[in-house]
Amino acid sequence: MMELRGKSIKDIMEKLRNIDIKNEERIYINTELSKDLIIYLLENSNVDTIYLPISKYNRTNKKLIKALEDIGLNVEPLKVKTGRPSKNEDIVANHLDKKPLEISKITGINPKTVEYHYYKLKNKIIK
Repeated sequence: MMELRGKSIKDIMEKLRNIDIKNEERIYINTELSKDLIIYLLENSNVDTIYLPISKYNRTNKKLIKALEDIGLNVEPLKVKTGRPSKNEDIVANHLDKKPLEISKITGINPKTVEYHYYKLKNKIIK
């Protein structure tokens, strides 16, 4: 799957012109779909599925999505991990057998930060 990120549709179009997408079947685009972008993709690639972030998918015109499905092009939302990853979460994950205050004393991380990551990880394990 090819991933294209840009601040605007113009940025995405510029990147598409500079790379070869002839044999790509799936593509991730982080902007809303526009008619120009879709026309370019249809003319210059063999894309079967376009993935969009959930927020952009919700704002995309439903008639446009329906029309693309009619011609055999699937548009699907994709949940993407955003933000900077926390280094503290990995440290806390290694000490889940201990209590949050003990982890804080061992690692030197703020107790509130340890509690946040500790209970977040515990809830993830339970579910």
